[in-house]
Amino acid sequence: MITHLYIKNFILIDEADLDFEDGFSAFVGETGAGKSIFIDALSLLCADRASTSYVGRNSDKAIIEGTFTLQDNVHARQTLLDAGFDVEEETVFTREFTRSGRSTVRIDHRTVRLSFMRDVLKYEMDIHGQRETEDLLNAREHLRYLDEYAGNGALLQQIAEKYGSWQSLCSEREKALEETFNEEELEFLQYRIKEIDEAKLRDGEEEELLAREKRLKALANSLGALNRSVSLYEAVSDGLYELNKCVQSIDDSLAQELKQAVNDSYYAIDDAIGQLRHTANGFEYSEREMDSIEERLFQIQKLKRKYGRSIHEILERRASMQEQVDRFSNRAEWLDTMEKKIQAVYSEYEEAALLLHQSREKAGTKLDQAVLASIEGLYLPDARFRTVLEKSKPSANGMDRAEFMVSMNKGEGLKPMSTVVSGGELSRFMLGMKTVFAGLHGIRTIIFDEIDTGVSGKVASAIGHNMQKLSADAQVFSVTHSAPVAACADRIYLVAKETEGERTRTYIDMLEPEDAIVQLALIASGKRTDASEKAARELYERSRRS
Repeated sequence: MITHLYIKNFILIDEADLDFEDGFSAFVGETGAGKSIFIDALSLLCADRASTSYVGRNSDKAIIEGTFTLQDNVHARQTLLDAGFDVEEETVFTREFTRSGRSTVRIDHRTVRLSFMRDVLKYEMDIHGQRETEDLLNAREHLRYLDEYAGNGALLQQIAEKYGSWQSLCSEREKALEETFNEEELEFLQYRIKEIDEAKLRDGEEEELLAREKRLKALANSLGALNRSVSLYEAVSDGLYELNKCVQSIDDSLAQELKQAVNDSYYAIDDAIGQLRHTANGFEYSEREMDSIEERLFQIQKLKRKYGRSIHEILERRASMQEQVDRFSNRAEWLDTMEKKIQAVYSEYEEAALLLHQSREKAGTKLDQAVLASIEGLYLPDARFRTVLEKSKPSANGMDRAEFMVSMNKGEGLKPMSTVVSGGELSRFMLGMKTVFAGLHGIRTIIFDEIDTGVSGKVASAIGHNMQKLSADAQVFSVTHSAPVAACADRIYLVAKETEGERTRTYIDMLEPEDAIVQLALIASGKRTDASEKAARELYERSRRS
């Protein structure tokens, strides 16, 4: 939900700094005061396109900044995490746009594309106007709503996988039917298959050969160093022997320590060289093995240049070519086998689609009851609602199409919802439906823009109470001209306009209870009197008791 909204230099608002809570908030004010500006600001956070006309007259840049808590919005959090954001307790979304047409979009002060912001917040806020085009009025979206209501996520995934497998096999069959081979092409494929087969490749073989080659090279280098060490010793061994013999002839009183050191060194080196000779003689190094490894690696590299980047890819290519040969050489048999595969997979798909259809039928009945229950009290006494399922061609969503049908008057048949509901009835009916569907989408903030236009009295009161009910599951904002609607709100904000000299500005303030009652009196009667305030207070207190 949105917890804070900052607006600067936006149309008639010089600056507004608003804190929001959950529950139901109403925005009231005289016609022309600028309530639509508030809706425009929220629409920009939902990634609507900005206009240079939005920039205040006395500035070159406008700023809209909203702070959201996204803990319950799985889609938003995952989208941000996938893009490398650290999702904290609060996330800040910022729109800046200048009079010259330059626009900047930021999330947590990091510049992003407008489309990315739209994707992040797509299930966070829902702005509902009286006559705007809604997904709920779009028959193409009705199946999705029904599946969400039914909780068919796992079934839909299963259906999509089976449909994909079936489509893949069908495409493979069609490709095979279109393929033509002449004898030369067939012989060429068979030659290439034979070339791979004769190599007798094995997955992982190249890695093993490279490791063995590396080990043999290391052994060869060590053996060379050992042999050179022995040769160097043999070249100087006679000199070392004579040196030791000469030093031993010196009188002990003159060089006893030197004699001992030279003698020890001579025999130590002689022993070490003996060990080197033994080690060198025990080395197992085979030139023949090295030649064999290098020859095999050369053969593998040659095949990789022709058929793939690895042995695994070469073997896959071989299988693909063999399949082509089989399709041509044993065409009738191959097609028969493929047809059986297609029928088997389609039977699995059809079985899963039937389960999905049954789930949809069952959920449709419950949804019909839930929608009718949601509009109780909205003074639509003759309204009927039905979810109609019809068979459709196979798709990744099963074999159904759905459409929401309504009838508003006695004696009228059910018709598509968008074709029979008038403006005022549409507002009330949509309000009822949102109480059913809002939680499914995870929508945390719902904004109603003057949907109570044209209604009053008990109907307006019913609308207010339904918004109050909806606010138990989502944050609800309502821009309203109706006192009964506003009286149901947990908080009332006043949107007002004032003029100073040649300058006009709009401001938004949250009202204390006593000030809210005064505004309710003004909305209801157009003037502030003891009687109007008394009636407003009674309405305000009654709405809270209910």
